[in-house]
Amino acid sequence: MTALDDTLDDLAGFDWIPGIAQFLDFARTAQTAAATGQLDTDATQTLLVLIANPNGPDLTEALAHLVQDLTNPGTNRALAGLPDDVAKQVQHRGELHVHETADYTPRDHPNEAAGLIYEHTDTRNTGGRCEAVDDELRRKNAEKNKQSSKPYPK
Repeated sequence: MTALDDTLDDLAGFDWIPGIAQFLDFARTAQTAAATGQLDTDATQTLLVLIANPNGPDLTEALAHLVQDLTNPGTNRALAGLPDDVAKQVQHRGELHVHETADYTPRDHPNEAAGLIYEHTDTRNTGGRCEAVDDELRRKNAEKNKQSSKPYPK
């Protein structure tokens, strides 16, 4: 059993909340696809970038914006009965989460992993073999993937 399995099992008790069961299914499906060879290198690279991309929209950003919507009385009817001062504090916490996730959560590593896969895989090869691409392309991609538009917090 992996750490992902343990985490998904822990979260399974919350699958009564709308959307959680689908999220857990997504994670398990992706894990199984990787383990059984159903993901090729291109799909693996793309999934890594979709999970955490420092240069564009990703699932991390989507979840952060979901927190913002869930903490906003204007987008979550369940909060309508809170006192105004409490509702404002709750909403502010959601806004802070989005800001901190965008500015301070480093998301370089999955993107860098995707770059390394690309560097050492001929994505045009459909036979499943990995062939090294030329040295110049590898060097350029490695440098590009080392750069991030969001600095790590100090």
